[in-house]
Amino acid sequence: MEAGSSTIGKNWKLCIFASFMSCVVLMFLLQQCQNSPKFSSLLNVGVSMSMSSLTSSELLQPTNLVKNESTNLVENGVNPVKEEEARCNIFDGKWVYKPEGGPQHTPAECPFLSEQVSCQRNGRPDFEYEKWSWEAKDCDVPMFNGTDMLERLRGKRVIIVGDSLNRNQWESLACLLYSAIPSSQAHVDVRSGFYKVFKAKDYNCSVEFYWSPFLVQLEQDNGSRILSLDKLSPSARQVARS
Repeated sequence: MEAGSSTIGKNWKLCIFASFMSCVVLMFLLQQCQNSPKFSSLLNVGVSMSMSSLTSSELLQPTNLVKNESTNLVENGVNPVKEEEARCNIFDGKWVYKPEGGPQHTPAECPFLSEQVSCQRNGRPDFEYEKWSWEAKDCDVPMFNGTDMLERLRGKRVIIVGDSLNRNQWESLACLLYSAIPSSQAHVDVRSGFYKVFKAKDYNCSVEFYWSPFLVQLEQDNGSRILSLDKLSPSARQVARS
């Protein structure tokens, strides 16, 4: 009985040793094959065959498209992450002084501008501040083209509603468009403090401003000022009707 157990134990040890040696030999062969150019070419063929075995519906799966697109970008030397980081942001930049530069319009060209938006009318003697321009990082921002914008606005109506900041925006935009066409082709009405309008006759477009500091109705009761958040201001209602 003891002799039989001893024989079985020796057989098990032999099997374990043989298995270990087989693993070592297999790992050695795999290492040699990976370093062999012939094996690499065979591996590429295998990958190509496996890709060709995919059906068209499988290739059109979103996951496959994303992987293929990312791979192509990397192969072409374009890093998607870096390209995302370099995306244009017009708010990231700096002010640049250009001695030969200047504004595209002057207050004299736009007689309808209010007194407070003209530095010269308020006593500023120099014009150097007009030679500073904003340059955004990683952005190619073209110069403003008044006639191009009028063409884009042909047959349309732009309405700006708000307070004095929005009125300044309207005055600036209206002046840029006004100075881009002959004065005979423009109509400007700024007589009312609550409503201003610029119209380009040949383009059948208008840029309007409605005074509404709160956008909602402001009521006064016994000396108190009350905002009715559920009611539009009179000027806003006029915009809705027009």
